[in-house]
Amino acid sequence: MSGNMTIKENKSIVWVTPNHFIDVDLQIVPYLAKTFKIHWIVLGKENRPTAYGNIETICKKIKSLTTEYYTINGKWYMPYQFFKYRKFFKYVISLPSNIIYIDSALTFWIYYAAAYTLPKEKVILATHNVKTPKGARLEHFVRFFMKKTLNNFYNFHVFSKNQEKYLKNTIQGKNILYAPLTLKDYGEKKPRTENPEITNFLSFGHIRRYKRIDLLINAAQKLHEEVEIPFKITIAGNCTSWEKYQKLIKYPQLFDLKIGFINDDEVSDLFSNADFLVLPYQDLAQSGAITVAFNYHIPVITSDIIQFREFVENGKNGFLFKSEDINDLKCSMYKALMLKKDNKYNTLVESSKQFVKNNYALSSIAEKYTDYFNKF
Repeated sequence: MSGNMTIKENKSIVWVTPNHFIDVDLQIVPYLAKTFKIHWIVLGKENRPTAYGNIETICKKIKSLTTEYYTINGKWYMPYQFFKYRKFFKYVISLPSNIIYIDSALTFWIYYAAAYTLPKEKVILATHNVKTPKGARLEHFVRFFMKKTLNNFYNFHVFSKNQEKYLKNTIQGKNILYAPLTLKDYGEKKPRTENPEITNFLSFGHIRRYKRIDLLINAAQKLHEEVEIPFKITIAGNCTSWEKYQKLIKYPQLFDLKIGFINDDEVSDLFSNADFLVLPYQDLAQSGAITVAFNYHIPVITSDIIQFREFVENGKNGFLFKSEDINDLKCSMYKALMLKKDNKYNTLVESSKQFVKNNYALSSIAEKYTDYFNKF
């Protein structure tokens, strides 16, 4: 570690992660525990296993890292949640710490419990969606509480440069940490089990309206009608309204549909058999799926919205297409097919590996956290 990573003696952190964000913090928390004393609280009903085992197994050899699970039952929108979360936050502040880091959006009763209970000067909030994507679930509701959170707390962690810029332009005087998501690792890349002659375009993650899976379906079908090069589209993720997408499909043989919750132990197989990850989003804050692709060195095809231009060098580690343009997405997919056909795909993969090495080394990401934490 560099000299500027020296810490104050006995500096400690209480780190709170909801169960569904374990994959966000799984690598960074144990790494930071080499430098800080961390008590890690996971909010969840059970010990969710990861690709590398349970959290206790991963962390037990690190003396400066302790873990516990804390369960808060009930529907998030019920009024009694205010009292449950106030009790939880009172427990959090009873623990010895210099910093309280919370990797969770503060919405509805959780927000009010946090605002009335937590010592704001020592709380850092991880804000995954400073700008709520258009078409997000409960879009206006979430945007309302994000605005209240930004106005009433001081210290924020953002995961992309565009979100940092947006926050600085939205509100002044906040103490901001920019550190990107660590790569999401779901186990070693496995030997390919599917026909490598058939190019596999993968869509992965929860299916939301702003992610524009309809564009992918329609662009793929137009491409299928125009070329004889074999390819398929794998769509893997949970969706509460899949019927409207199913109605768009004219060529069922073109699609490998895995609609539903994807278990952690299935992710490595999906990416091991993929040639490209396709993200046709019309809007987003930042993408967790792209960090999975980076981890497995899978080139990406994304819309050219500003959030993706930060991560994709067109033609070097993937392709950019004009946002919401079916024909331009089709053209990018055709370019991808031709790379495979002309045996130039591996060049793109090697370029992607170099991009990841230059930008996503765990040590350099951890240094950003450490420099920021040392200011408290």
